[in-house]
Amino acid sequence: MKKISIFTIILGFFFIQNTHAQVGFPDGITVGSPTVTIPAGSTYKMAVSGGIITEKVRVATNGTTFWADFVFDKSYKLRTLSEVARYIKLNKHLPDVPSTAEVTQEGIDLANTQAILLQKIEELTLYVIEQDKKINQLNKKIRKLRRK
Repeated sequence: MKKISIFTIILGFFFIQNTHAQVGFPDGITVGSPTVTIPAGSTYKMAVSGGIITEKVRVATNGTTFWADFVFDKSYKLRTLSEVARYIKLNKHLPDVPSTAEVTQEGIDLANTQAILLQKIEELTLYVIEQDKKINQLNKKIRKLRRK
């Protein structure tokens, strides 16, 4: 009975793979219709036509040198808000963030995009801290002026 169950499971996997996945490019598989295009010379192992639904995704990286904690190093040069405003006016997107044209051409690398978004959050946090310092200084001046 145990051998029949294992055989049935293996046969089921074989059936599913052969009915829903096709060889779409060297050393890989395509799931769904073969409308997905993979760039020549690609190292991708799987292409999926349509969406993927999952409860969890983990992106493995080889090291984390690109992670955004460098924003908190004393040597990091945070742009002034006026520099950021000028960049946005000229380029129509945030500094260090890919443009629509780049995303359209290259796609979105999830690990890199998460690092960029974290960098922007960390930069915003530094701006807020600086604004808070300025507000506190102004409030002290106001209190001094009211005492006089």
